Amino acid sequence: MTLQRKLLRAMLALIALAALAGVATIFVPATDFMGRIALTLIAAAITIAVALPASSRLDHERTRPFGLALLVAVVPAFLLILLAIWVGLFGLRKWEWYFAGTAGHYVICAGAALGALALARKPGNRLAGLVSLTSAAICFAGGFLAIWADAADLGNYEIQAQLWGSAWLIFWCGVIISACLFGLGKHGAPWRWLGVFASLLAMAMGLWGIWNRLSDPPMWFLQSLFVGIAVGVCNVLNTLDFKGFQRYVALGTMGMVLASFAFATYLNLTTVGFRGADFEEDFVARLLAASCIISVCGLLAIVIFLAANRRALVTHSGAIKEITNVRIVCPRCATKCDAHVGSSRCTGCGLIFLLELAEPRCIKCEYNLLDLKSDRCPECGTPVAQSMPRTSGEFRSHRHA
Repeated sequence: MTLQRKLLRAMLALIALAALAGVATIFVPATDFMGRIALTLIAAAITIAVALPASSRLDHERTRPFGLALLVAVVPAFLLILLAIWVGLFGLRKWEWYFAGTAGHYVICAGAALGALALARKPGNRLAGLVSLTSAAICFAGGFLAIWADAADLGNYEIQAQLWGSAWLIFWCGVIISACLFGLGKHGAPWRWLGVFASLLAMAMGLWGIWNRLSDPPMWFLQSLFVGIAVGVCNVLNTLDFKGFQRYVALGTMGMVLASFAFATYLNLTTVGFRGADFEEDFVARLLAASCIISVCGLLAIVIFLAANRRALVTHSGAIKEITNVRIVCPRCATKCDAHVGSSRCTGCGLIFLLELAEPRCIKCEYNLLDLKSDRCPECGTPVAQSMPRTSGEFRSHRHA
């Protein structure tokens, strides 16, 4: 039995036990104790559900580091959740919220850190991934201090709010900077540095305002943030390698992002930081709302394109389009046939052949592996064997992608 199947069975067993424990809370006098057992079993089942995809990644050399990182990240989250569930049983009910808050904050920051690690492994995105990883780590540290400063009665509510504000400001500015640095090794795009500078400026102004309790209109802070967001989104869309219709959607989305930036800039400057304005009656505000909605829809379409294009096989290039017939031996009657690409029939027994030809491409960097004699991609070093589709569904081509 494989590890994945064992984990799946364990998860199903834990869910069943959690259901029994939940029912027991109705009929057993010690409802508090049984409820904690049920929550523990549910937490264990969710942990195993997260560990399942991580365990499957351990089977391949390319994905093994990410799988190990995911498994390592799951353990502290599970321990924090256990503490949040059981610490109240010992009379420390106030601490339940501290551990629960720490667990939730850790899960969010750990998820962002894992995404940053995956990004850093992509060609040309090492710096972008490191920036995101650093901002996630700082965000967790700031939130951790805010939570446990309250638990230890250190400082006051205002200081804790400042820690929270600083942590999330650094996190989101780090995400914007990473978007501006996306594809740094592939495309020059010197205008990306305008977004990096604007995001750093917004971070500096935001931190200064948070810790000095400034009440002035945040007009220039917002404007710097708008510049960073617009440049970051446009840089990502410009870096992604789309063709045909998908490229037009990406360009249209970039146009709507820039339109949103223009409307937001106008409102920000004319209302001095969006203060004292009646946005329901402002026509520009309505244009901003409409352009933002279209931009979000365009970004969702981009995500769908990325999922659809993943590992798409190239079946229409010049290297293989001249191949129309393939000499094969029928596996049923051993008749030698010249089978047509697509559908054809055995001349001996009538067995139907469905043939599709595709260029071998690296699973990681899309490098063309045709006529390659080495067992590794010369561009990124990924083993060639990993680029072979493992299931029949992965042989479906995307001719018009």
